[in-house]
Amino acid sequence: MIRANLLKVWQESVPLLLVRRGIQAHSTSAMRRRFCSSEQRGALAVTRFWQPRRYYSADLRSTARTCWRCRQSTSQTGVLCDNAQCATVQPVGSATYFDVLLGKSATFDVDIAQLRRRFLRLQQAVHPDSFSQREDTERQLAEAQSAWINHAYATLKDPLQRAHYLLELSGRAVREEDQVTNPELLMEVMEMREQIEAATNSEQIATLQKHNEAEIAAAIRELSQAFAAGNLDAAQRGANRLQYLRRAGQAIHAWEPGKRVVVPH
Repeated sequence: MIRANLLKVWQESVPLLLVRRGIQAHSTSAMRRRFCSSEQRGALAVTRFWQPRRYYSADLRSTARTCWRCRQSTSQTGVLCDNAQCATVQPVGSATYFDVLLGKSATFDVDIAQLRRRFLRLQQAVHPDSFSQREDTERQLAEAQSAWINHAYATLKDPLQRAHYLLELSGRAVREEDQVTNPELLMEVMEMREQIEAATNSEQIATLQKHNEAEIAAAIRELSQAFAAGNLDAAQRGANRLQYLRRAGQAIHAWEPGKRVVVPH
């Protein structure tokens, strides 16, 4: 019965193990082998990958799913069943990082202190050590939720990763290996590299570092404004610039007299 219930929940939601910003899910083959009959495995073949949500998910917080164990209604964004007598770990669902960790629609502006408090509460609730003596099903669900929550927190607390995640939720492909093509940004990259290479002492490097940190702060403010205005083109340009400024900061930190400067773009 438990396996049949979990199968139904699985068909209604998404695979457990998520990778890279929670946008694609791990192959479900291992879970099919464990919980499904041969006929059911064939039926689940189409659920191999989870595609990103193309819209902000304010609707999820008011909808419910069915707990795989007690079969009672429980929230889409909860990591445990809402039924206090059950409180079983739930599969990772289709809710976004914002839904689960912040209980709000996707937005660039995040209260980091609130995010940290929520993260700690959720991690305590599903920490794998607390489920080491439980049945395999719940232990594996706890491990999957814990990994998902860790990645969600790492993504949302960092402005650049948060911007990339927001763009991906909106259907904008973002790859860190993409090179800068904006002429103005390319010029900025070249000028920064020349300034770092021309530095001859730590005082000059400190000045460059201070300037770069100010530019990073300004880029984050511009990203906030772009997302607030729903201007995804500007947000994507801003994310590209912030990524470059981060890389420039790494080059400044690694500066040594006479050493060749590499600022990836």
